[in-house]
Amino acid sequence: MKKILVLFLSCILTTSVLAQSNFGKLQGKVNDSKTKVPIAYATIILEKDGIRKGGAYTDEDGKYVINALDPGNYSVTVKYLDYSDKKVTDVDIFANGTKYLNIEMSQISAEQGGGQELKQVVVRAGKPMIEKDNNSKTIGSKDITKLPTRSLNAIAGTTSGANQTSGGGISFLGSRTDATAYFVDGVRVIGSSSVPQSAQGQIEIIQSGVPAQYGDFTGGAIVITTKGPSRFVNRSFELISSSLLDPYSYNQAEFSAVGPLWVKNKGGGKKEYVALGYQVAANFNYTMDASPGYGGFYSVKDEVLADLEKNPIIENPNGPLNVYRSLLLTEDDLEVTKARKNVGVYVGNIQGKLEYQPNKNSTLTLFGSFNQSQGNNFNYDQSLMNYNRYSNSTSQNLRTYVKFTQRLGTTSEEDKEKKKALFSDAFYNIRFDYQSSWSETQNLDHGTNFFDYGYIGKFTEYRAPFYQFQRTPTLHIDQNGDTSTRQNYFDLIGDFNTKITFEPSDKNPIRANYTNQLFNEVEASGNQFTSTNQIQQGLGLLNGFSPGYSYSLWANPGLGNNGYSKSQVERIAAYAQGEAILNLENTHDLQFGIYYEQTLFSNWQLSAGNLWTLMPLLANSHISNLDQVTENGYVIGGVHTYDENGFFTDTVNYNIRIDKDQQKTFDRNLRAKLIADGATDVYGNPYTESSYIDINSLSPSTFGLDMFSAGDLWNNGNSFVGYYGYDYLGNRTRKAFSFTDFTNNDDTKGIGSFSPISNAIWLQDKFQFKDLVLRLGVRVERYDGNQLGLKDQYSLFPTYSAGELASIESGERGSNLLANYNVPQNIGDDYVVYVNDIESPSEIVGFRNGNKWYDDQGGELSSPDQLAQVTKSGRIQPFLQSTDEELVPEAFQDYTPSINVLPRVMFSFPINSEALFFASYDKLAQRPQNGAIFAPINRYDYLEENQGGTLPNANLQPRVTTSYELGFKQTLTQNSALSLIAAYRSTIGDYALVQITQAYPITYNSYQNLDFETIKNFRAEYELRGQGRTSLGLNYSILFADGTGSNINSAAALIQAGQPNLRSLYPTQRDIRHQLTARLDYRFKGGNDYTGPIWFDKRVLQNFGGNFIISAKSGEPYSAYINPVASAASGTAQRQSLDGNPFGSRLPWQFRIDGNFSKDFEVKKKNPKDNFRRQTMQIQAFLWIQNLLNTRNIQRVYGFSRLSNSDGWLSSPQGIQEANNAVNTQSYMALYNAKVESPYFYEIPRSVRLGLRVYF
Repeated sequence: MKKILVLFLSCILTTSVLAQSNFGKLQGKVNDSKTKVPIAYATIILEKDGIRKGGAYTDEDGKYVINALDPGNYSVTVKYLDYSDKKVTDVDIFANGTKYLNIEMSQISAEQGGGQELKQVVVRAGKPMIEKDNNSKTIGSKDITKLPTRSLNAIAGTTSGANQTSGGGISFLGSRTDATAYFVDGVRVIGSSSVPQSAQGQIEIIQSGVPAQYGDFTGGAIVITTKGPSRFVNRSFELISSSLLDPYSYNQAEFSAVGPLWVKNKGGGKKEYVALGYQVAANFNYTMDASPGYGGFYSVKDEVLADLEKNPIIENPNGPLNVYRSLLLTEDDLEVTKARKNVGVYVGNIQGKLEYQPNKNSTLTLFGSFNQSQGNNFNYDQSLMNYNRYSNSTSQNLRTYVKFTQRLGTTSEEDKEKKKALFSDAFYNIRFDYQSSWSETQNLDHGTNFFDYGYIGKFTEYRAPFYQFQRTPTLHIDQNGDTSTRQNYFDLIGDFNTKITFEPSDKNPIRANYTNQLFNEVEASGNQFTSTNQIQQGLGLLNGFSPGYSYSLWANPGLGNNGYSKSQVERIAAYAQGEAILNLENTHDLQFGIYYEQTLFSNWQLSAGNLWTLMPLLANSHISNLDQVTENGYVIGGVHTYDENGFFTDTVNYNIRIDKDQQKTFDRNLRAKLIADGATDVYGNPYTESSYIDINSLSPSTFGLDMFSAGDLWNNGNSFVGYYGYDYLGNRTRKAFSFTDFTNNDDTKGIGSFSPISNAIWLQDKFQFKDLVLRLGVRVERYDGNQLGLKDQYSLFPTYSAGELASIESGERGSNLLANYNVPQNIGDDYVVYVNDIESPSEIVGFRNGNKWYDDQGGELSSPDQLAQVTKSGRIQPFLQSTDEELVPEAFQDYTPSINVLPRVMFSFPINSEALFFASYDKLAQRPQNGAIFAPINRYDYLEENQGGTLPNANLQPRVTTSYELGFKQTLTQNSALSLIAAYRSTIGDYALVQITQAYPITYNSYQNLDFETIKNFRAEYELRGQGRTSLGLNYSILFADGTGSNINSAAALIQAGQPNLRSLYPTQRDIRHQLTARLDYRFKGGNDYTGPIWFDKRVLQNFGGNFIISAKSGEPYSAYINPVASAASGTAQRQSLDGNPFGSRLPWQFRIDGNFSKDFEVKKKNPKDNFRRQTMQIQAFLWIQNLLNTRNIQRVYGFSRLSNSDGWLSSPQGIQEANNAVNTQSYMALYNAKVESPYFYEIPRSVRLGLRVYF
């Protein structure tokens, strides 16, 4: 019945996460220590932190198995009649593997009998140098706290074959950094993977021999297992600060606590167990500069900046008009600071776990974690003189799950001697997960007051009628219906500005200073402004505008963050897995799992500051014309002026014509508000339906987003808003919208969330044949993008195929195309037809099948440009089914789900107790990145308005990697071993940027599954486990990583150079040819094991040691160029020609040491409450140093100069001319050099942090 229940639950689960069981297993044999005879029916008790986690009885062969164990450190107690109890401590269980533990017991002699109480025998389990069922690298909590890093990627980077790239990502065996997955307690995380260090129980690095239950990555996985509750009450507190030791001010406080909440049968001996336990951990971090740069950053001195902000413009010393004063800055006006300014970040984490055991075979776990970070977003262009205007981002991550685990068929004491069943040691695991990640980016001064973002001040326009003198006789019908001929009169043309005044606002005071200074100077000269163009020509700013750059290098003061955005990612999931042992001649550990997952991606962004440029365009559009028409040669609508005698004077006026069909939603709503509020214009006149609304004279509080329609904000593709999963006003919506909800509803234009669906099923069998351990598995993954995509990437509209030509009825457009033409025999019926003119096609000029092009005779073409050249317009002309060129559902199709069958094989074969062969074969798949695959309907609807942009490919498929690995491990001594490993990987269908040339209506860029990679790797690993002071893990790796692209956008430079879809194998940026990494721990032990110096009868170095990560690697490849460009300039299109092959040059070698020096102290507690609390307080002081030697490691150089601190531009003829043409040559050179000497071309400088950790 229980097995049926498990199967039923597995099948009905309708939502699931990419979560894994994360369980380990313990198995072994119990023998008599002297006779080596197996001991049958011995009792095995397994405990973790004092909590019973399982148990078993040995079979008739002395063998035992305990399944469904959370990774961590355990103790194993064995009891048997007439034998001394034996307890084995420090038994490490790792995720997804088996720990083999054989135990020998000593029989009680006759002398030991007599009713005397016998002491339990306690031994510590040593970690074997060779483990035949652990192909991953695992780091326990004790080792984690010793490491001189808290970065998961840096920890993973100490593994052979792994490399932390210059961008901070982690690459496994040369894979792309986005191919890495992060798991917490088996759940693949979205958003931050941060876990307080005190809550980390184990970190596992998986890059080969991947179990079938893992999926959705093609590089490697970093698996964090959090600590669980304990029978013992343990608490810890930690403080870390660098404020007194380096300029970066890293400060952190962390607290953790574990213990029982409810102990059942307390004091009842073996019947006692923890029914409910808890674990909680939290930390808070503030860092003034979390990403320091080597050598420091340039900024304008405070007093100079204050003057620049107050008086930002100056008369051009070389000509008319004004220039920015920053164009005259000199080197003396600049300073270098070690830490960046105004980039402090706050990070907080809290997580908790409750574990309930209703009985000894069932466990219910509830987990929750929350992370929040807030800080300013560094912008290098703004860092010189606009660092006070960074945008600010807040992110929050919630992760929770509830998990139920039950062991089935557990043997009781009464039936322990029964014959073993065909299936035994079964368990099932069910987990429901929910994750949510939020982010918000804004201007902290304005928040959600969107109309404050671009507001500089009140501009008031004074308008007057403008008349044109008409000398030509003109026929009129006046307001009285009388006809007349007018000549030599004044005819009203419209209104014009006679004066503009300005009142600065404190909303954006620095930007207001540009305009205020200009107005003050003009008014002091006795002049005034009559047009906005005059203001802008003088470098004054209008509402919605920001100052420009100085020499295209640095943002000027006041260039503000004018955007607001928010996003949310939600994942709702469930997961089920069952496992059992099949007892045949060789036992088989069978595992079956299934999951289903749906993730919702939602985003909303607004160009808040630019709303002030949009509103004047939307207002008054329906009153832009005079009420004047000409019929039968007569001008009608004029209001003619007459004197008291009824004689025409000299003027014809016109009323304003109200064109209701031209009125925008924004104008209608704003006008209604102004009328309802009784507002008046500059002349004190109440607003009416025909009043001119002077937008820039109104207060920001006048406006609201709900005054706009969605169409107003999309603005025909020149959009001020973007969203999916939100409505156009920024409200979260969970509705599924149709295609026409956007195209046919201008008021709301709804777009739903991106909601891809992933599910998988897997089966795995692990068995041991004699000494051979073999694991066979297969995983089937299904991915559904759950969205619409183009049927034909070369046409936005439905087209005719060759087979449909004959069905065109006579008289219809294109019916004559086959009159004197026969379709070539090699042209298939589904080939797309191209004609000479879309509107009036008279001849067929070619065909296309996929991305292969043919001329009208069926000959294959090398380029579609040849077809475009023979059309009437010179543009490609597909034979469209309709000339309306409007988006229709018929041009789109549902995503075709991908199904990948992924076999996994791993085996290990011990030659003897000191040598082991192992090998693995893995096939892995990973879903496309959201930015490459998600294409909301607006991207198609406004494709022509966004020329030069990139259209995601809604039909993109997962990439697939095949991995082979073969290794040999040999123990050298009792505590050292050497491993030699060879690996080969190939990836097909990786994501690549491509140009869809001669698509209709425009050529555009998109993504396809085109890139491929081949990676060859050999590595050697040496491990020395310290029996004395020294422990060492040393590895060397040689890697050859070749591919057609280093990342998804690698082809951007080729597209810009006119070679859009060139595919050749070159070294990728991750081709780190040589890498050597050492993890060294040198430590003096305490007590009787102390071997250090004794000074003045003091063991001065007792419990003192250092842990070091030492790394050296050859430089990453880069592309060299033969011509210089102004690399430091922003927003300028520049093209360079390659010198040799792409990535044909190498950066210098890099060398770095990180260290953590620690000293432990112990203080006895007075009168602890019970034995389940610490008897002593342990204190650890430590000094954590990154880049101990302050090594200047070059991570990037300029392609022309091959240098990290100069791009060669200023010494080139073009650069010399550019400098000479500048407003001030010396200023240009000083500002250019400051920009080009980027600290981020180097690895981080030394940072020093002092910490104190207390366990109590």
